[in-house]
Amino acid sequence: MTSSLSEAIGKPASRVLPDSSKRLADHTTPLVRNEWYVAAMSDELDRTLRDRWLLGTGVLLYRTVDGTVVALQNSCPHRSFPLSRGTLEGDNVVCGYHGLTFAPDGACVRIPSQDTIPKGVRADRFPIVERPPLVWIWMGDPDEADPTRIPDHSFLSRPDYSVMSGYLHVKCSYVRLHENVLDHTHFPFLHGEVVSDVDWAHAPFDVTQEDNSVGITRVLKDHPVDPGFGMVIGNSGHRVTRTSKASFKTPAFHAAIETIEDLEGGADERTEFNFHILHMFTPESATTTHYFWANAWDVAIDDALLGAGRQLAVATFTEDAEALERIEENWRREDGIREVSVTNDRVGLLMRQIIARRALDEAAPA
Repeated sequence: MTSSLSEAIGKPASRVLPDSSKRLADHTTPLVRNEWYVAAMSDELDRTLRDRWLLGTGVLLYRTVDGTVVALQNSCPHRSFPLSRGTLEGDNVVCGYHGLTFAPDGACVRIPSQDTIPKGVRADRFPIVERPPLVWIWMGDPDEADPTRIPDHSFLSRPDYSVMSGYLHVKCSYVRLHENVLDHTHFPFLHGEVVSDVDWAHAPFDVTQEDNSVGITRVLKDHPVDPGFGMVIGNSGHRVTRTSKASFKTPAFHAAIETIEDLEGGADERTEFNFHILHMFTPESATTTHYFWANAWDVAIDDALLGAGRQLAVATFTEDAEALERIEENWRREDGIREVSVTNDRVGLLMRQIIARRALDEAAPA
């Protein structure tokens, strides 16, 4: 692809990545492994042995008796039988093929066919941090697994916020998903029931970059409130100023905040309302992704409205997934595809440079 960001805008891009530090990541770029990714939602995990492919690796997930989450490579080191097809004995996993038994730290503690346990017989263990409602996993160098690098999402546990979350399995690269959530110009065309005002695509925006994160701020002044926000706030039909701040924080984490300023007196004695939207993308493979999402609103709503809001969010994210899967299918089946970037794509191109650079840094010799 075109190596220079300025050259990329307005010019076609091919499949082949140039030998350049400014290359753009796509579905052919190696996955960034030295990062905290979401392995599961907290309420997914219990005493059941569950398997999930993360970054091309099979992972076994379960909870110990005291509730601690364990993540082991889902492959017995003896003959590669999936440990998820075994059983739990207390906190230990018993392989369903030959009965080798592994402690939560991956150490083999029993081999039924012999008394001695060779030192090297163990299942790889992955660092895990649970910060409800999310369970984070580190698939890279364990010596670099610093929990302070996990992006803040503490507001998901605040009692004064209405929170919903969900999961989608998407057949496309996580790079495309990141580009999609940074690009708000598709909203009135792909998500017309939520954002019906085409002027949103023309709203002025500002792009900022700091180290390995990049963001875009878009403001639309004095326009009718979008139906989805109006339904939640209770100010349908009012004129508002909408400010959207979307940020690529890490290859695993995207955070956005939508601020609605009501220009007609507001609702419930308030004139400003904030909506946090989190997108957590964990590659299953180069072209399939685990898509975890969470929305948090500083608006107290009843269960019926929360259910309606969740249904709207699921429908919107499903529209994104279907569109990106069609794009991925085009790239898979058709040779010679060429894409042209426009000015609004700047933030996405910067994100793709960051992912490509981090992938290159990981691949570079020490």
